[in-house]
Amino acid sequence: MRLKFTVILVVFAGLFQLYAFAKHPPVDTRDLEREIFELINDSRADAGLSRLKWDDEIADVARQHSRDMARKKVPFSHNGFDERIDRIRARIPGVTGAAENIAYGPLDGPRAVKMWLNSKGHRKNIMGKYARTAVGIAEAKDGSIYLTQIFIL
Repeated sequence: MRLKFTVILVVFAGLFQLYAFAKHPPVDTRDLEREIFELINDSRADAGLSRLKWDDEIADVARQHSRDMARKKVPFSHNGFDERIDRIRARIPGVTGAAENIAYGPLDGPRAVKMWLNSKGHRKNIMGKYARTAVGIAEAKDGSIYLTQIFIL
């Protein structure tokens, strides 16, 4: 009887994992970061603006903020923006300006960029006179995607 119960429990757990995977397949966050980066640069090019350069130092800081929001260590907000920029300044000398876009939800690249472009403040950041950027993404336990994009001049 005990073996039969264990087998049933293992089968049930396996089916539950398959259901959870089908409902929220894992996101390849690095590919999604690059996709959003390219879509942002395509939008800038369409507006006659220069392309932004990807920066791994910025990506590290953006990813940490997204992870902190996804894990509920910090609220979904721009709280701590100055500290994030100070960390970037410590790694990249000469930073004279910065901006940040954040988003969360069941997002893919095109949907996130479209949402930002349809928001006056986010669009201003995307079309700003920045030189470098990066996107940092984290996935929450519920499958929501948290995005942080930081722009620097």
